[in-house]
Amino acid sequence: MPTRRQKIVELLADEGEYGFEDLREALAVPVHVLETDLEHVEKSVRASGRKLTVAPPHCLDCGFVFHGRGTRHFHAPSRCPECRSESISQPRLSVA
Repeated sequence: MPTRRQKIVELLADEGEYGFEDLREALAVPVHVLETDLEHVEKSVRASGRKLTVAPPHCLDCGFVFHGRGTRHFHAPSRCPECRSESISQPRLSVA
């Protein structure tokens, strides 16, 4: 039986991209648990020569892309700084 972190790697490597919330629902874990797991997954896949890629979220109303956020964020922000919309796409996660 694979661990939760091994399951994350399997899902992201074998089944392609997942949105943060989609992955959270598939694993039935809280946000903070998944963020912690993804930090560890990022290190372990890097050690095996692969990479956890995170396509940044963007505003669905004005198109603003959330590049260069201070620390590594795996979940979407709550509001767009440009138009103040709350319609934000999920970051897309994958292992390549």
